[in-house]
Amino acid sequence: MKLRRVFALVPDCHVAGWRYAEVWRRHFYEGLEQAGVSVVHPQAVDFGWARPPQRFDPVRSAGARARTSDLLLAQILSTGGGAPQAVLSCCFSHDVEPDLVDRVRAAGIPWVNFFCDSVYAFEWVAGLAARTSLNWFVESEAEERYRSLGVPYLRAPYALNPDALPDASCAAPDRALLFVGSANRGRIKAAALLRLAGADIHLRGWGWQEALAPKPAPDRNLPAAFRRAGRMAVRKLLDGRVGGYLDRDTMLAELRRSAVVLGLNEGGTGPGAHSYLKLRDLEFPGMGCCHLTQHHADLGAVLDLGREVVTFRTPSEAARIVKDLARHPSECREIGRRAQARVLRDHTWSARLPLLESRL
Repeated sequence: MKLRRVFALVPDCHVAGWRYAEVWRRHFYEGLEQAGVSVVHPQAVDFGWARPPQRFDPVRSAGARARTSDLLLAQILSTGGGAPQAVLSCCFSHDVEPDLVDRVRAAGIPWVNFFCDSVYAFEWVAGLAARTSLNWFVESEAEERYRSLGVPYLRAPYALNPDALPDASCAAPDRALLFVGSANRGRIKAAALLRLAGADIHLRGWGWQEALAPKPAPDRNLPAAFRRAGRMAVRKLLDGRVGGYLDRDTMLAELRRSAVVLGLNEGGTGPGAHSYLKLRDLEFPGMGCCHLTQHHADLGAVLDLGREVVTFRTPSEAARIVKDLARHPSECREIGRRAQARVLRDHTWSARLPLLESRL
């Protein structure tokens, strides 16, 4: 089947102010269109009731979920220009009623769902995965989970939009290391450890300034005093090195002045932290950046380790690598150049669609 017309559904793109909306719109909706596919978009839908997924309440959201699913069904089955050849989604199980998938498939329209956290959040997609025509996921470690469901699946990396990968290679760095992404406890700790090890790190994105702002004095008890001392130490380590959310143009300017761009998983870098393949493990290399990211077994299947991407396992190792790379800016540029060529060749929708089409 050659996909020429699809109904695309990414709930993250239909939540006002949701921090993942822009990146998924660029690379999913617009990426399909860039590859020559006619994309039918959901109209007048709001998935605010389903985000963040950790706070989804099935009882309170039952009405909204039912109404949204009915609206989507009507749009899928009555699109102007004819029915779509397939539905391509990036959904959690709770985003839609289970029988929505059944009714779409009963109408002869296959449903493909992409999910990128099938190792650590498989329970969030298992219900949907059991009903879809094809499950597309990125992690080799998750393969057995889909096999155990007895459902069709395709393990393949992300698909990116080449038009959303402007060149961000660094010609004249004035800082060694930049991280762009939201702040959380694990990433704050990792950044502090990197700085403690001597890395010239700067951080931009949602929540960094708020997380490191002075907090009201806690009650005078020992655990609270320790927490306050820890926050003060982290704030001192990262003082002058954090900034807020970056729009696209500002992000490009920040990337172009940084010798190395850092990838940090949401779970931090400690012994119990989980590592996974992130969209930005392909996005930033695809923009020509020298990308240093946490080691993961699947990275070697998508980029050439050491030549197209550099990995680390601990903050101290990362700090050593950054210091060495920063002394060799021409090598940083070569890593970025090789990575950019690889992503544009192997990891766009034009490269990924034939794999999907062969399974439908």
